[in-house]
Amino acid sequence: MVMMTPALRALKRAYPESDLTLLLRPRVADLMQTHPYVDTCIVDNKTEGPYRSLKSLVHQIRDKAFDIAVILHPTSFRNALLPFLARVPRRIGTKVGGRGMFLTLSCEDNTEIHEVHRYLRVLQLLNIDTVPSFLEFWHTDADRQFIECLLRTEGVLPHDRIIALNLGTTWTTKQWDVINFADVIQRIAYLTPEIKIVLTGSSTEQEFAKTLPASLSTINLVGKTDILQLGALLERCDVCLTCDSGPMHIAAAVGTPTVALFGPTSPVRHEPYGTGHTIVEKPVSCRPCYKQICHRQDAPHLCMKEIGATEVVSALESSLRQSACIA
Repeated sequence: MVMMTPALRALKRAYPESDLTLLLRPRVADLMQTHPYVDTCIVDNKTEGPYRSLKSLVHQIRDKAFDIAVILHPTSFRNALLPFLARVPRRIGTKVGGRGMFLTLSCEDNTEIHEVHRYLRVLQLLNIDTVPSFLEFWHTDADRQFIECLLRTEGVLPHDRIIALNLGTTWTTKQWDVINFADVIQRIAYLTPEIKIVLTGSSTEQEFAKTLPASLSTINLVGKTDILQLGALLERCDVCLTCDSGPMHIAAAVGTPTVALFGPTSPVRHEPYGTGHTIVEKPVSCRPCYKQICHRQDAPHLCMKEIGATEVVSALESSLRQSACIA
């Protein structure tokens, strides 16, 4: 959703008087309800079974009498079929997997570019200007005030510098071992004791934080923010250490430099968008594989295990120096 925002912004600017409705899944519905370029949302629950849910959505889309359907999902066959069945006059997207037959205007997909540009190039079919391109996040001053109060209760003063450590990610194959995070925390605390280290993540990732040694000096905010408040927290930080994850893109969107650890995915497509970020990766032969389960029998998860704490600490130190110069 964060990487899609430049495309949504370009669409809204091209058609400023339009009603821009977003079809999405339940897990991001709350987040997109307050998006600055989205007017309304249709939630695809898929709870009624594939046929009934498809039929229900077709009726919803047909009743809205849309003029244009822009299919930003690069590969979903269903997302192209829906506006076709709903008789939307103009249907724009990439022609992959046979779905080109449902589109009135289409282009080839390109997986050798960043996902931000993968979305934007679809809009070029409508002759929409997609430059300049930058990320945004839509947290509010209320979210910032919440974070300042939360940090104050943890003893963090307004002038204190902060490193965010985002411990989790959605795929186990993208996960860096918690032992390595612990090593980084210990070294950073020794090298720069004045820096505050804040742990971030969703409530489902609290187990990661619990496995860290209790002796480590950290501020555990895992599960204590919603996603918009997380944006405000990351905005407050000097640098964010993270695996390839949603919070990585949120950090980039709010202008916080990241040190991003990449294994099974490609930075070409998914690196934090913008400048000032550092990618740590290893030239393992089987990557990028985009597998959620590692298939290596000889050395499982080698691409992430090869990343060492020493080089990560070095990248964090460099990023902290650069952010201090900018500040």
